[in-house]
Amino acid sequence: MNLLLIIIAFIGIALLDLPDMIKNKRWRDLAIYSVIFLLVFVLGTLMAFDVKIPSPIKAIQAFYQNVLHLSFKAS
Repeated sequence: MNLLLIIIAFIGIALLDLPDMIKNKRWRDLAIYSVIFLLVFVLGTLMAFDVKIPSPIKAIQAFYQNVLHLSFKAS
């Protein structure tokens, strides 16, 4: 049921956004929009199937602690 709602929502969003981009021949915007749209659709679909998606916060924390050598102390 959740997947059906996600598909209906994404079709609605696409029907609202895409015709204007195509009509005005904004191909670069359409390409960027399509990549982000598909990424969010895949994430939404995975969440509908209860797939655990790792938080990007862990990778960001590892980056600034190990690469940038920054740390923050809780006060």
